[in-house]
Amino acid sequence: MTPDERRNIRNGIWLCATHSVEVDRDQVRYTADALRRMKSAHERAIANELNAGRGCFRGADLVAIGPQIVGVGELLGTNGKDWSIRIDHFVEGDLRTLINFSERFDAHNQFDRYLLVNALGDGRQLARGPAWRREGNSIALTCIVEDGFPRINAHQLGGTIATNHANDLFAENGDVAMVSGLDSLPQRIKQTLSMLQGESPLDPKAGSRLKEYFDDFEDSPWLQRWIKLEVIRLACVPYRDRLLDTAYTLLQSVLHVDEVEQLASERTGDWQEFRFKLDVEGVGPWEQVIPIFVPRGDIPRRHPMWDQLL
Repeated sequence: MTPDERRNIRNGIWLCATHSVEVDRDQVRYTADALRRMKSAHERAIANELNAGRGCFRGADLVAIGPQIVGVGELLGTNGKDWSIRIDHFVEGDLRTLINFSERFDAHNQFDRYLLVNALGDGRQLARGPAWRREGNSIALTCIVEDGFPRINAHQLGGTIATNHANDLFAENGDVAMVSGLDSLPQRIKQTLSMLQGESPLDPKAGSRLKEYFDDFEDSPWLQRWIKLEVIRLACVPYRDRLLDTAYTLLQSVLHVDEVEQLASERTGDWQEFRFKLDVEGVGPWEQVIPIFVPRGDIPRRHPMWDQLL
């Protein structure tokens, strides 16, 4: 190993003074592979504890106000369209970002005016900028929200192109295979989450931010919380399709997001399997494993002509 490889966090395992000596002196029992398995098992256990609302997430989870403000906090209560939120500390953005968001609320794209609550598995479009006050070390927010946007009964979803287990198009009866109704829901989830936000010149707000979160939080127990937050956004925030001149949520039939679990802790390629546990309109609780495209490397540069379309 080089010095950088040796000091890298992936090569670290932290032990007390007693057990570190025991491990170093017993290379037969504590081989490098055995230590890697111990490290991996422990990190999975801690990640599961955090994602189950224990540990530092006890009684709190991620809350998002628009795309640039995310904090650890919780929903305190609702009174009609008034939602009360507490933020204990900011993970992304800060109080100045929050004030700027409220003051310039009308200048923001409607698709970016939202409140998301991870613990609730749901969110709403904001009707106006949130009001805030300080309570001890926390920030208390009063948010006026719009009514929950109506979803489409999953059995009434229209047709979309199908892909096989290799994520390729395939022919059926001499034509490109199609799926519709509830059978099309996994395909719609795959398509929406696999598209990078900003990747389409015609739909600049469509797609997901999963790659951003993998780049920033991979190998961290925070990752699954950010992924769930993103799926909630795509499930509950209405998107205005300028071509069709209509509004709909990008996941169309998903009412609530109960859980999104990354099945493999390490990626072996650009596809990552997730187990989705969702509440679906016309179906109720629904669960399925779906592969999502999360590309490695830098995001390709957007063609300059796209800005004229945006």
